[in-house]
Amino acid sequence: MELPFKLIKYHKSITKYDWKKKGLIFNDTEFEAIYERYITSSKCELCSKTFKNTKDRHMEHNNTTGKFRNIVCTKCNKLKSDNKIPSNNTSGYKGISKHFDKKYKQGYRWRFSEHIDGKQQTIKSSTDLDFLIEFADKWKLENDYHT
Repeated sequence: MELPFKLIKYHKSITKYDWKKKGLIFNDTEFEAIYERYITSSKCELCSKTFKNTKDRHMEHNNTTGKFRNIVCTKCNKLKSDNKIPSNNTSGYKGISKHFDKKYKQGYRWRFSEHIDGKQQTIKSSTDLDFLIEFADKWKLENDYHT
């Protein structure tokens, strides 16, 4: 069944606005090509997972430069290393944050956590940030949490 032109035009304009708001940089010609690719994609371009519905599909881009990269599933989109680091993360490393705790001599500890099966879980904590970053890199590699 073919969608009415008005509905297609509305969806395109909303999608264009949403992508710009999320930081994607493109001209009109590039948007048309990316949009067509986005609409017709049925599998993640990184892990080949079949999209069950339109909410599974994401337009993945470099968060620093704004350049489009792939049409991906939710998991692959979240695993990109250049995703924005939350403002409360003072470590500068995605997944590691500072937690104040008077039990420790310096008054805080670093905690490495990831989303596993839809829940935020602490993997390891330490007072040594360098050790925890090294551990997190190794853990992500071993558990295929990198792209």
